[in-house]
Amino acid sequence: MSDDDPPRDYASPACLAGEIAPGYFDPLAVDEGAARDAARWRKAERARLLAERAALSEATRHAADQSIATHLDRVLAERFGSAEALTIAAFWPIRAEPDLRDWMARQSARGTRIALPVVTAPDRPLIFRPWSAEAPMRPGRWNIPEPATSATVLPQLVLAPLVGWDGARFRMGYGGGFYDRTLAAMTPRPYAIGIGLEAGRLPTIYPQPHDEALDLIVTEGGVY
Repeated sequence: MSDDDPPRDYASPACLAGEIAPGYFDPLAVDEGAARDAARWRKAERARLLAERAALSEATRHAADQSIATHLDRVLAERFGSAEALTIAAFWPIRAEPDLRDWMARQSARGTRIALPVVTAPDRPLIFRPWSAEAPMRPGRWNIPEPATSATVLPQLVLAPLVGWDGARFRMGYGGGFYDRTLAAMTPRPYAIGIGLEAGRLPTIYPQPHDEALDLIVTEGGVY
């Protein structure tokens, strides 16, 4: 299989089934070869999607931002009634991600509590610090701006940026596993919405056991 070919599942002949140790069929086991194939495939797809996203015009990105904000408003109204009782974790846009900062500022002005994710260590869940349009910011890990405060909050709703996504609502990010790790660790688990572009949709991301499915995907094209 080349790095550009999607991983395939292969079955052993039925006549050999009786020769396989009973413990082989572990539903929680990870096929290391398949995991390596999936990782190589994701790396290539991630690079392609990031390059295509970076090449979009400013006008195209701005139009997508506005459409995503409109869909988010509808989601909040239909599924949560009033967002004023919520703490919503959004994100500061990097690498041509959808820019929701105007939407975040409007929500904050309406009384919704907005937070931003902060990386504390490569292998740790994210923490969330409160944000407003007037909040002082400082450079965080990888120079991503973060609120200049030691306060933390627990969001009920998390917006997770997408590089790629699939119809089962699995997310392809940058490969660090931060959102998967965070969602798995939070109790109660927050409602999680992936934010990305229609062009990032894939037939599958070949999810692995550690991947956390999101509750919704929102793009400029709609809500999934």
